[in-house]
Amino acid sequence: MHKPLLVAIALGSLILAGAVDAAASCVQPRPLPDVLNEAQSVFVGTVVYTWDGDRRARVHVESIWRGPVLPAYVEVHGSPADGMFTATSVDRTYQAGQKYLFALLGTSQPLQDNSCSATQPYTQALGAYAPAHAISPMSPSAIDPVANVIGPNWPAWLVALSLIAGGAAAFLFVRRRSRARASAAAPGRDGS
Repeated sequence: MHKPLLVAIALGSLILAGAVDAAASCVQPRPLPDVLNEAQSVFVGTVVYTWDGDRRARVHVESIWRGPVLPAYVEVHGSPADGMFTATSVDRTYQAGQKYLFALLGTSQPLQDNSCSATQPYTQALGAYAPAHAISPMSPSAIDPVANVIGPNWPAWLVALSLIAGGAAAFLFVRRRSRARASAAAPGRDGS
């Protein structure tokens, strides 16, 4: 074997071992109630869709256990990295249609999560931890149903639809104007 190939294999093994150690080191053996009390934002929500390798999710918020009032739909990022061919040792992935208990350390949008948080698929047993003062999210906005259908690229769709609508309006304006000119120029319109 060539020496550079051996060095590459050794470095790759060290990197993978470090990623496993980093992910394993964030596992918290502390009781769930303690972890939930330390989180700044705790809520139950169902993932509508995912993207970026299932590391980003659009979530329908159902019940807020701790933290500020949230919109009906939020974006949760399960990794500090984004884009194709990127990964970290703390990436969390989500499954569309799955209900989760989210326990996050921040409250600013988009909400940040990772595999070190107490976020987990929601079960009936977790319902025992629900506070008596749980609140509902804000009402859905007018664009939420559209965004839920179109998916993560809805801003691009919105721009495309706007361009199509603008082009159609311009076409109709020019057509109407040319018809008006043609009518004005037609002989016999002035009574002669």
